[in-house]
Amino acid sequence: MAGMPSPALVNFVIAGVMRGGTTALAHFLAQHPDVCFAPAKEVHFFDDPDFAQRSNPAEIARDYVAHFPNFNGQSHIGEATPIYMYSPLAIERLARYNPTMKIVLILRDPVRRALSHYNHAIAHQQENRSLAAALLLEKFRLWRDRTNWSWTSSLRRHSYMDRGFYGRQLDLLLQHFPAQQICLVRTHDLRDRHESTLRSVYRFLGLTDVPDLPAPEVMNGFGAPNTPAWLYAVLRSFYTRDQRLLANLLAFHNMAP
Repeated sequence: MAGMPSPALVNFVIAGVMRGGTTALAHFLAQHPDVCFAPAKEVHFFDDPDFAQRSNPAEIARDYVAHFPNFNGQSHIGEATPIYMYSPLAIERLARYNPTMKIVLILRDPVRRALSHYNHAIAHQQENRSLAAALLLEKFRLWRDRTNWSWTSSLRRHSYMDRGFYGRQLDLLLQHFPAQQICLVRTHDLRDRHESTLRSVYRFLGLTDVPDLPAPEVMNGFGAPNTPAWLYAVLRSFYTRDQRLLANLLAFHNMAP
């Protein structure tokens, strides 16, 4: 179809993490003149429960580019769906679709991310239990839905703590993509060092620099609920081993977030 990109041109995704600032980064990147960003911020193509019904690569490519009707010859085409990083199926499908895809990840403090995720679920009526009850139930909920990636699955809605195991997720991602195709950004850097952080993402993607960057905006409309210091410390302790794995992966692959 005239005006549509060829399948190979979808060349980057913001793949995680939920409640980390992906909306803000998508907004910033979409303003670059060389970027075609999907009008729907979260395309949910590679994690779609019906994805398996697509029978061949040509069909997948055709259906994916249909999410970019605003393409007008830009050199970079991308989208943001934070659950891609969390879904092993989505990572595998991304790699099959385009093994040269560039992946941008935004990592937020895992405890604050979990608490913000809980607030998000409450606000969207996906959660009706107290914070303590929800966290205590999480392992059971995720085990119960361990093979269920439907839109209402607890893997999507109630994975508050589990999505914060960044080391485990990055380790899997590195099994499908080389380190040079993965860019890590810290949420607080996108907020507090907006200009230098955004320019580093431009460089990673191979975008030309622009004199006037998009102005920083308020990020993460759903903050974290007030949490006693002792509970915050307990929750943080759950991530000790995974944070060590993350640090080792970053050092081994010479990746600087």
